[in-house]
Amino acid sequence: MFWFYSLLALIPVMFIWSGYSLRKQNWFRLYLLVNTAFFALYFLGIFFTPLEFFEQDPYGLKKIFLFLYILLVHALGCFTFALYHHYKSKNGSRQRSSQ
Repeated sequence: MFWFYSLLALIPVMFIWSGYSLRKQNWFRLYLLVNTAFFALYFLGIFFTPLEFFEQDPYGLKKIFLFLYILLVHALGCFTFALYHHYKSKNGSRQRSSQ
């Protein structure tokens, strides 16, 4: 359970680090807008639609953990994208300056 909570604590860290590494890009505002839209869609889709595959969930804990799991997967994807793009642009600028 410790690893799960540790990963949950890393969600905001990964989002902040992704934003920090992509802050100089021209499309950074679009990146933030799309991530905010996905967050809203995840939230509305999980908490405000009837999910039939949760037959007995009196306290809504399964929905909460599903939401956190989806956020974790999304944060990992964004973090991976940001790292890839950051190092790709860093290597590209290094190659351009050496020519």
